[in-house]
Amino acid sequence: MDRIVNKRNVGKLVVTAFFLFGIFIKVFSQDDWERVLNLKGSWKFSIGDNKRWSDPKYSDSDWESIDVPSAWEDEGFNGYNGYAWYRKTFDGIELENKSLAYNLFLGYIDDVDEVYFNGHKIGFSGTFPPRYHTAYNAHRNYTIPSEFINFNGKNLIAVRVFDSEISGGIVSGDVGIFINENDADLTVNLRGIWDFAVGEQLYRSSDNNEFLGTDKHTPPETAKWSKVMVPGEWEHQGYNNFNGTGWYRKQFTIPKELDGEDLVLVLGKIDDFDHTYFNGKWIGSTNYHDRSRFYTIPAESFTGGAVNILLVYVMDMQGRGGIYEGPIGLMRQSDFTRYYRNRNR
Repeated sequence: MDRIVNKRNVGKLVVTAFFLFGIFIKVFSQDDWERVLNLKGSWKFSIGDNKRWSDPKYSDSDWESIDVPSAWEDEGFNGYNGYAWYRKTFDGIELENKSLAYNLFLGYIDDVDEVYFNGHKIGFSGTFPPRYHTAYNAHRNYTIPSEFINFNGKNLIAVRVFDSEISGGIVSGDVGIFINENDADLTVNLRGIWDFAVGEQLYRSSDNNEFLGTDKHTPPETAKWSKVMVPGEWEHQGYNNFNGTGWYRKQFTIPKELDGEDLVLVLGKIDDFDHTYFNGKWIGSTNYHDRSRFYTIPAESFTGGAVNILLVYVMDMQGRGGIYEGPIGLMRQSDFTRYYRNRNR
């Protein structure tokens, strides 16, 4: 079991490659967010822990109200450490454009959380007991799959929180629903929950980034898969102080109307190195932690309407690790040319 460590008050508010067939081009930050719905203010709140509280049909009419964001100690719950839930409803009519990709921002939560949207789990940070690990300094940004949104009526956000000590709850930061203008260019948005497994070493040694080859393009059969958020540092998702190798896996369907088109995989930024495979074939690598990844997917390598498998092998040398910044997804080659030019103006 991970040791529960004391948190520092200092730093709680700290905010948190181009490689295309051998060509490296540096791209600066691509995550530019715009708020479309403000969710700051009064939320329903209850001490305790009950998974039924994620259900939109559950009645919270007798719950207390609490101001978000704020430490629950400042809202009348001084000295409380443990589990609690928040609930908030909003009218989906306020999300006017159904074609946009929406993300839920919950600022900074002390210590651990998992989030449900209309009863569907859409995100989490930190690790609950008995393998507790805090994620108090992780900014919460969770993709809301469009199929979960009721654009014509009531929607429920439910947040399960565990706090070990000092301040607890949704304590600070932006709280609302946001869009990213760069995500609008994606034909397939791949932000969200992925599979993850600690990987075997494909490099000669931990201090030598010479790759042994591209023949080992599948995780071992003994891999133990868990769930992580992409993008997001793996240190905030149960892999505290982990420096090493891991596999990311995403299984998804490419729309049938994209048959015959070359696509580009936009893979955000990765700390430190990656080797990326699509349907069992190597499509690219980048050895710089601050370079955005863009890899071509030829039309002949997929069939629209079928399930595809994306595998990303990552090696982290030190500090933060994993796929830590978006956007993440697929776009048409023709759209990518315009997108890349506009992002560098």
